[in-house]
Amino acid sequence: MVLFFTGCSFVNKLKVLILSASVNNMKEIALNVYIDEDMNITQQKHLLVQILQAKEYVSDIYGETISTPMIYACSTKECTKTLGIGARAYNMYNHIALSPKALSVALISHEWSHAELYKRVGGFFNWRKIPAWFDEGLAVVVSKNEPRHNKRSWQKIQDEHIPYPSIDELVTTHQWIDATHKYQEGLNNDEIVVTYAVAGNIVSEWYKKVGTKGLNELFEDIKNGSSFDEAYKKHDKL
Repeated sequence: MVLFFTGCSFVNKLKVLILSASVNNMKEIALNVYIDEDMNITQQKHLLVQILQAKEYVSDIYGETISTPMIYACSTKECTKTLGIGARAYNMYNHIALSPKALSVALISHEWSHAELYKRVGGFFNWRKIPAWFDEGLAVVVSKNEPRHNKRSWQKIQDEHIPYPSIDELVTTHQWIDATHKYQEGLNNDEIVVTYAVAGNIVSEWYKKVGTKGLNELFEDIKNGSSFDEAYKKHDKL
């Protein structure tokens, strides 16, 4: 999920980065995995299985995982509010926060993809070069069959002539947020999310041509000073 911070939500998200898990009343159940104290044993076991599968999803696209994100998982609304989770989940650089609705392999792998990309391009300043549509679209590809923005969702958009944004409307974070609101009007968010389906389709078609090798070469080019457009177009022609 793209980062967008306002008011209390921003303050709570900063708590995830700055304060220890114990300050947020969370306990560690595995390396870098923290949960609220109300999560039962069955939920904990399920979560750990989903995380292992999510890592495999990320490795399938990136070749391997080099990021080790801190994962904060909630089983209650109170925990969700404390961590500033406005929707299902968010990633903040190398930190993933999950609501009770996000304890699935698709959503965990989606957020992990953001952490992996951030790591591979070399951190914040290079990450800022990446357009929102590519970061989010790649996360959609990684998450495979998340039903709200998989291939069937994209086909539905085409078949039913649902309006969708152009790639130029999805470059910056603010554009992404604006487009999500504009093109989601009248649609059920639990059924389809237009911006993610569009971005996922674009990146999926590009990835089919370049594969894992081309993807990681793009990251290296950006890390070494290339603009995103230069790197993307270079590997689009391979």
